[in-house]
Amino acid sequence: MNLFPNSNFNTTDYPALKRIPNLLTLIRIMLAPVFLILFLQEDWMMRLAAVIVFTVAAITDYLDGYLARVLQAHSAFGNFMDPLADKVLTFLGFASLSILNAELFPWWAFALIVGRDVFVTWMRTLANKRGKAMQTSYTAKLKTAIQLIFLYIALLAFTLVMIPITNEFMTVWLFDSGLLTWLYLGVMVFTVYTGFQYIYNNREIFKPAKARNA
Repeated sequence: MNLFPNSNFNTTDYPALKRIPNLLTLIRIMLAPVFLILFLQEDWMMRLAAVIVFTVAAITDYLDGYLARVLQAHSAFGNFMDPLADKVLTFLGFASLSILNAELFPWWAFALIVGRDVFVTWMRTLANKRGKAMQTSYTAKLKTAIQLIFLYIALLAFTLVMIPITNEFMTVWLFDSGLLTWLYLGVMVFTVYTGFQYIYNNREIFKPAKARNA
């Protein structure tokens, strides 16, 4: 898909366009708390609205990356804020589950998920200070997709369980069966694994300057 089919169109003539990816990133950050407030309401329509907000925020994640490539609008701000915005959205998504039912979604698992991403963010900051580029892997990108898929399932389950016609199915097959909990723990294990993989793939970052330049 060519966003600008006219070959004479030059994005350098419209510098404001290059701000769009960063604007979408900021919108994602602002939508995250809106999602949380709506989702914690004891009303299925409010929760459904929260799922819609979550979906819109997740779509901006794709759009800002796509537009950054098309508009050649990569920046240090965007490189740092884009993954941060993703983490804010997913953190609040996982937090909402533990707030509603800490027995099914234990806080310790949430802490491991958050701890992994906080540590990777610190590694990225350290790499930038030392003039190094962080190596990302396919599994790290897959981790984000798996987290979002699980969150959609869990968020919808918490919404549909409040509707009489779907309450029994959701309760028996997803909540009482423990299926959601096992899926959650699986996501947590995979998330932590990708964190260790990040450390291994980028171990050069932790070496003293003399050792890195040897």
